[in-house]
Amino acid sequence: VPAYLVTKGIAAGIMLILALGHVLGLFAFDGLAMLVGGLVAMIALAVTTVLLVYDLERSKMFLTILLRPQWRSWLTRGAFLLVAFSTVGGAWWAYESAAHLGLLPAVDPMVRTALAWVTVPLAIGAAIYTAFLFAQAEGRDLWQSPLLPVHLIVQALYMGAGSLVLVSSFTALSAPLVSAATTTFVAGLIVDLFITLVGEFGVPHASEVAARAAHEITHGRYQNMFWWGVIGLGHVVPLALVWVGGSAALTIGVLAAVVGLYLYEHAFVMAPQEVPNS
Repeated sequence: VPAYLVTKGIAAGIMLILALGHVLGLFAFDGLAMLVGGLVAMIALAVTTVLLVYDLERSKMFLTILLRPQWRSWLTRGAFLLVAFSTVGGAWWAYESAAHLGLLPAVDPMVRTALAWVTVPLAIGAAIYTAFLFAQAEGRDLWQSPLLPVHLIVQALYMGAGSLVLVSSFTALSAPLVSAATTTFVAGLIVDLFITLVGEFGVPHASEVAARAAHEITHGRYQNMFWWGVIGLGHVVPLALVWVGGSAALTIGVLAAVVGLYLYEHAFVMAPQEVPNS
């Protein structure tokens, strides 16, 4: 589950940034960014699907979810969101890549804009549906936080932005896109740090079970992972390396942020949330 959350965030974040950048006019559309960055997103999405099916333990259950959907379950809704996102996002990436490589005529701007607008809500849905899935988990009070959807979209944005920055270290992406991605990466890390320290763990929790689980992360079994891995390696180190500047520093910073996010998801998912003994 922790790895699945990271790969899903990378896939959703890359496509969301490329789509929003185009429709909002933040930077000119970059065919090379779609070709290479979109490929990274599709690979991350494929890994996400494999991890999701593996987590179900019985692979046939995934087909059951699709063929006999229980629409009240966010497991079903999430599966269909991922299918829709992978279909639309994959079609957009394949079309743009073929056009960029000269295999098809240039993409009509209206078609590009339409595909981008459809991609935006699907990418957001793919990023945040896990929050609603977690909210259906009885007895896991720490997962009931109303901040979780916001937290997941912020994580997707800085993971996607970081991935594009990483891509720019070995491909010639446009300067405005790299600048926007770097800014989003830094801003996302800062906002994520605030949500984590103040929102998720800095305010009183709604139940004793949630409070005990949060304490286990920040002061118990996972405290070294949280403070040294999540906060130190996952946030402080990347921000410091961005300030240092340079392609090598940015690459290391992005990789550190990915590891930090994985460690956070691991602690968040694995922290025990049992009802205390009477």
